[in-house]
Amino acid sequence: MKRFLTIFLVGLPLLCARSQSNPLPTLFVAPLDGDMSQIQGWQPALGEGLAEMLITELGKINKFQVLESTALEHLKGEIRLGEDGFVGKDEKVEKGGFAGADFMFRGKMTRFGAKSQGVNLGGFVPGNIGNLGLKQSKSDVRIDWRLVDAATRKVIRTGQAVAEEKGVGFDVGVGVGGRGGTIGFNNSEFMNSALGKATVKAINLIMSDVRTMDVPASGRLQSKEKAAQMEKAAAEAVVTELKSAPGKVLAVPAKGTVIVSLGSKQGFKAGDKVKVYETIETKDDKGAIVFTEEKLAGEMTLQSVQEDRSKAGYDGPAEIKIGWVVRLN
Repeated sequence: MKRFLTIFLVGLPLLCARSQSNPLPTLFVAPLDGDMSQIQGWQPALGEGLAEMLITELGKINKFQVLESTALEHLKGEIRLGEDGFVGKDEKVEKGGFAGADFMFRGKMTRFGAKSQGVNLGGFVPGNIGNLGLKQSKSDVRIDWRLVDAATRKVIRTGQAVAEEKGVGFDVGVGVGGRGGTIGFNNSEFMNSALGKATVKAINLIMSDVRTMDVPASGRLQSKEKAAQMEKAAAEAVVTELKSAPGKVLAVPAKGTVIVSLGSKQGFKAGDKVKVYETIETKDDKGAIVFTEEKLAGEMTLQSVQEDRSKAGYDGPAEIKIGWVVRLN
């Protein structure tokens, strides 16, 4: 119990510091899916490119601490370089240091393409993958999204963003090889196209909703706080148990000064008040103690506390004797 108490007392300032800093909840963005019934030829690269755009915008609104989600294999590779000895011991990245996610942002493209004569082609034209909207005048984007608690799987918020734009078409097939692709803020051709502008409009609508939403405490945070509260309660119970054990008067070196056998290992500190009891013993005809009573003699204040003893001040009328009982109550 003493070891547990020591750990708690050392760690308590750290717990308080974390609570006071009130860090932003963590969030990762999953690559977006495409509705295959509406967007023929949808490729993972498009979902990753759109996720990159959302990561960029979510990182600007100071609502979440956004975690890396689209380049995890590269991060894992950095760890493996250290484990394989390619990076010095003082420089390598250790496994187990990733931040945990409070929330997941999940999105699905239910429309991502061009319209012609009132017919929604739904993105990719069958048999001509990639040649999207080159001759079309209007692009249409719809993103259905939700914010999910990563610990509880509860959907916190849902929404949809719909946008359209007239203008130059865009060939989404160029450079798309299953990963990477050409969708993103860094592609000026995409950004200048009707499809790019509609996509940006939709993302801005999502950001507008996310920026104003009230984000509840995540299940992960609530679990951590509950564990911290239980740890604190257990430590306080240990302190209470230790402090409830009685001590003895060890010495009375001067009037008003008493040395007692209670110290910091029992949870006491300078300024604590304890009560001192006169011990009244009843003996039999052979001198053996057969009954012991305690009579309250007064209260003392601990002035200087060591590990297993303390110096206390006493200004009561009783003449304190060695062996008298001292306890918290």
